[in-house]
Amino acid sequence: MASKNIIPLGYLDLPDGLIAISAMNNIFLNFTFEDMANWESLRLVVNLVLDAYIKETPNTTAKTIEGSIKVRTQFQHLLKNDGKTTRDQDIKITEDDDEATYLEFQNRAKTNKPLEIRAVEYFGLGISRSNGAIANQMWLLAEDVESVLHNKTFSRYIFKDEATGDTHPSSSSIMYVSLPKLSQENSPAGELALFLLRKISAPSNENVKQVADAFNASFNAFKLEKELSNLKSSGNE
Repeated sequence: MASKNIIPLGYLDLPDGLIAISAMNNIFLNFTFEDMANWESLRLVVNLVLDAYIKETPNTTAKTIEGSIKVRTQFQHLLKNDGKTTRDQDIKITEDDDEATYLEFQNRAKTNKPLEIRAVEYFGLGISRSNGAIANQMWLLAEDVESVLHNKTFSRYIFKDEATGDTHPSSSSIMYVSLPKLSQENSPAGELALFLLRKISAPSNENVKQVADAFNASFNAFKLEKELSNLKSSGNE
């Protein structure tokens, strides 16, 4: 994905110069979805992807998020009892105070610790604190990770009996989504992928437009806060 083809949400004017902010920028996403007013747009992001997967895989156990939701950004999994050792995930969506979906917006395929190992670590941590409720993982990948995608748009992993194929009761899942491949589809989810990858700035689908409007409005608030914060810290109030 060549950088010249990316349309940023906008630019921050900071002392070191202009910084382009993309829709997949972690700091921006945390800022956006800390605001309860944007939670329904986050639900749309997840459900548009799930709708596309369910249409492709009709016998899936995957379900869209339909209940009331709560969102936490930079969700910390506590690893030790010292209160300090954590693993952080981008976003946790809790539905009806019960089932959870942990959402990761991943820009790079290659990371210091391989993505497939990180995902399993997070998966185990999510299940361990779920008290038996569903704890799904969804990874939206800006670059393909072939070790988990196998040249597909979607890969969803659940516990199954190896011999019979029967699904384990209350089986949580890890879903990987290739945004580049999804963006090639003529569908609402495809248009969402184009927007998240910043290949388009003005989607036409009403649901995707709602997401885009939320991102754009949030960027304006984000820009104001960050630029004002830098202005104050430089002593130029």
